Amino acid sequence: MNSRKLWINIHLVFAAIFMPLMLMMPITGSLYLLGYQGDQTKTEVFRIHETAPNDEMEREEFFRKHLAAQGIDPTFEYIRSTKTEFIMRPTTRVYYVANIESDKTLIISRVEPTMLKRLIELHKGHGPRAMRWFEAAFGLALIITTLSGLWLAWTVKPYRMITLSAFGAGLLIMLVCLF
Repeated sequence: MNSRKLWINIHLVFAAIFMPLMLMMPITGSLYLLGYQGDQTKTEVFRIHETAPNDEMEREEFFRKHLAAQGIDPTFEYIRSTKTEFIMRPTTRVYYVANIESDKTLIISRVEPTMLKRLIELHKGHGPRAMRWFEAAFGLALIITTLSGLWLAWTVKPYRMITLSAFGAGLLIMLVCLF
């Protein structure tokens, strides 16, 4: 297989495999920037009158124990904590959050995101661990797909000026927006 045909195949396979993400990322990103961020329903489930441990592993076990005691399957992968809450991720499905009240009471709530909110959370990298690896691979594949597309366009003489002009315009717009 000659070099050009190999690069066409690489370009096509990567583009096809990652097409769902290539579409989802700009759609959700644009909607988010336009103010459509999705909604979620938050319902209080129970309260814990204890302080959550500081150690990450102990904290995960603490919340798993309390969720299980309420008959809730504690299927979160990890906990993202802030000063006022503990978010049990991934947040691309129904999940739980513990808000810290002023008296140190933990209010555990069930959060049900809409489909748009789930997709935006996926876009932000808040999905399952396997999806985060797929998204990292997507980033690399997007670079390869883009560069191979530029190279393939450059190898066709009538496309060279269009390719160079369009690439230059995109680069100029980006640089102007940076400064």
